[in-house]
Amino acid sequence: MKAGRPPSWNPVAHLNSEVWTDVLTLASKARVTFPPAIRQRLPWLRGGAKYLLAVSEPGRRAELLPWDPTGQQAIERVRAAIDAAEAPERDDLALAAMDRFVRLSLDDAGRTTLSAPLASHLDTEVDQRVRVVVRGPRLWLWSERRWEAGRAARIAILANAERG
Repeated sequence: MKAGRPPSWNPVAHLNSEVWTDVLTLASKARVTFPPAIRQRLPWLRGGAKYLLAVSEPGRRAELLPWDPTGQQAIERVRAAIDAAEAPERDDLALAAMDRFVRLSLDDAGRTTLSAPLASHLDTEVDQRVRVVVRGPRLWLWSERRWEAGRAARIAILANAERG
């Protein structure tokens, strides 16, 4: 399946327009293209955002935020914390921030390139894929292996709900 395919492949997408998930295959040099089904659900992504802030989270996932103003504000908070810290802790905070925050550029077609640290955090070395998840106005990239590991629990939740 190629990026840009119609969302009709997903028979339940119309049941809740606030959520979406898909597997994205990385192109060469860790490039990812967000399909129209993703971009249409996020006003800040649809609105032509040129930069994103990737915030690495536990569990091999990263939330993607619009750089303006959210990313800039996050970096200003980090700057304030580093500036307020004593010398030994300042280095630790700077290294932690480098591990956690990555600025990504985004072109008009929805393409971005994952940095090597972000790609490593998302386990892309193994199968060159990431899971993309939209919930309301929020966007995440997940390690596909981690997403798959939680599939049984999500299916059990659905099965319980279907039984009433």
